[in-house]
Amino acid sequence: MRKKILIINKSQFGYLTDYYKYCEYLRDEFDVTYLCFDVGNKKLQMENVNIKYVSNKGIKLIRGIRFVINAFSQALTFNGIIFINYFENCQLLKILLPWKKMILDIRSLSINPNNKIRAIQNKKIKKATKYFNFTTIISEGLRKQINLDIKKSEILPLGADAISTTKKNFGNSIHLLYVGTLNGRNINQTIEGLSIFMKRNPEITNISYHIVGDGKELPELKKIVSEIGLNNVITLYGRIPHFELQPFFDKCNIGVSYIPMTEYYEFQPPTKTFEYILSGMVCIATDTNENRLLISKENGVLCEDNPESFANALDYVYYNRQNYNSETIRNSLKDYTWENIVNKYLIPILNKLED
Repeated sequence: MRKKILIINKSQFGYLTDYYKYCEYLRDEFDVTYLCFDVGNKKLQMENVNIKYVSNKGIKLIRGIRFVINAFSQALTFNGIIFINYFENCQLLKILLPWKKMILDIRSLSINPNNKIRAIQNKKIKKATKYFNFTTIISEGLRKQINLDIKKSEILPLGADAISTTKKNFGNSIHLLYVGTLNGRNINQTIEGLSIFMKRNPEITNISYHIVGDGKELPELKKIVSEIGLNNVITLYGRIPHFELQPFFDKCNIGVSYIPMTEYYEFQPPTKTFEYILSGMVCIATDTNENRLLISKENGVLCEDNPESFANALDYVYYNRQNYNSETIRNSLKDYTWENIVNKYLIPILNKLED
C-alpha cells in the first residue's frame, strides 16, 4: 500500500520552488495531495499530484479563516502524514486534530528590518513548533536562532536543479546575471561596483549585466543605470517566470548572489547561489554564513555588501578566469540537487515519523 502525504502550503502550486520539487520527487513513492491558495496565477499541473485550491478572494482575515477551514477539512479525513509550510496560526490544525501526524516546515524566519517586529514574528514561529510532532527547518543557523529541540527537529536543506547545462566560456568576456527580488537587496551597489570595475579595466569590452526581477526599486535602478551611462551594458528585465530563465543561464558566466549582510539574512540559504553554481557559473556572493558554507575557490568568491568590494570580487574572478571550469563548478555542489535533498533528507524524515 502506497504511503500518503498531504502538503499544506499557502503558496499556489508551482510558484514556490522547494515545494514544487518536493512533489516532483515524492510522487513516485507517495500519493501526494497539495492544498494551496489560488492567487490567480496560471494553474500548473503535475502528474500524480492531486492539487486542491482555496479561493484567495476577500480581506486577509476572511482568506485566512477560509484557508484554515479547508485545511482542517482535508486533514480530518486524510490518512497519512501532513506536511505544513509555516503560516501564522497554523498550529490550530494540530490543536484541533491532535491525533494526526503533522510536520511543520520552516523555510525562513522573519526578515522584517524592524528588530521588535522581527522578534515578535520569530517568537510566533517558535511557539507554533511546540504543537507539532516534528519540525523541519532550512539551516542549522536558523534552528539555533529559535532554539529548536534537536530531538524533535531536523535540517531540511535548500536545493536546486541545474537550469543550464552548457559549458561556460571564461575567456575575455564577463556576462553577469542577477535573478531575484529587487526589494531591499541593494542591487544598486552591484551596478555601482560594475561601473568601478569597468573604469579601472577599460580594456575589457565584452561585458554585460542582466538583472531579472521585480520590485518597487526597479524604476530607481533604471535611473541609476542611465545616469552612469551603462544602458548598453546593463539590462533590467523585470519579472520573468522561472521556466523562461534558461537562456539567461546559458549565456551568462557569472552569477550574482547579493544578499544584504544583516542579522536576519545571515543564516538564510540563498536559492540563487545553488542555481548559479549547479549551472556551471562562477558565483559572486555576499559574505553571509550560508554563502560561506557554499563558496570555494573553485566555484566563486565572497564580497562585502558595498560597491568597492563587489568591484574587487569582479577583479578577482576576471584575473583568475583561466582557473574556472563549468564541470568542476557544478560538481562542487552536486549533493544539493533537489532529488538528493528529497531522497537523503525529506523521505527519511517522513518515514521516521510514520514508523
